[in-house]
Amino acid sequence: MALTRATRPLLVALATTAAALAALVTCPSRAHAQGQESAAARRASAALEQDYTHTLVSVNAGLLSLPAANVCPRSRTSCEKGETSFSLGVYNQYRIGRFGLGASISWAQSLLSGTAPGAAELDREHDRSYFLVEGQLRYYGIQSDKWVWWGGVTLGAVIIRDAWTVVTDREPAADTAFVGPRAATLSTEGLAPGLAIGGEWTVAPNWSLGTTLRYASWFLPTEPVQAPTGDSASLSGRVDMLEFGLLVAYRLAL
Repeated sequence: MALTRATRPLLVALATTAAALAALVTCPSRAHAQGQESAAARRASAALEQDYTHTLVSVNAGLLSLPAANVCPRSRTSCEKGETSFSLGVYNQYRIGRFGLGASISWAQSLLSGTAPGAAELDREHDRSYFLVEGQLRYYGIQSDKWVWWGGVTLGAVIIRDAWTVVTDREPAADTAFVGPRAATLSTEGLAPGLAIGGEWTVAPNWSLGTTLRYASWFLPTEPVQAPTGDSASLSGRVDMLEFGLLVAYRLAL
């Protein structure tokens, strides 16, 4: 017991010394990491305020609309006016001064699926999706402490996918093993030049929130693509597209 009481202060002293050494080792590394983060944040703020070279990556979500398009999912004589889809996109940009040059990838899925011609027992349905790859040139014309506003031009390609399914495609038997796609599909490709405007609000040195509004004119084949099943692509000719989106962007100074 006497030995235990005598060694207890020594053990406490050793533990205190170890804790102090650990603090001396970890504090500089934490301070260094915080210093690096602060330096990166300062560079990002300076790049935006003084138009230094920097990169920007953004992710956006919104609605893609074809307000005046003749959408013909069942036949060329049974068309509907207009179409609205949910869209997601990623944009990467390299900015020099007031100009930004970048590229984007977008995907959109129709909000509604409709019936398709066929025997009643097949319960055929049709849906449509879009895939866009575009280059974009922006000019940042208006800039304040927190907001920047820009306008630009876009040029790229659009791929429209029409898909037809039957009830067994959507609700297969539990013991059925499928090989290949579970739908009959058609792809329509076209050119997509357009215009865009947008704004971004800086909420942190590297981060911003914003909005975009885009218009594009899609130039598709004048004659719709035909499938062996007798189905045809639902869009053809020139189609006007409008897209409104909300975005989150991360900025990194070079």
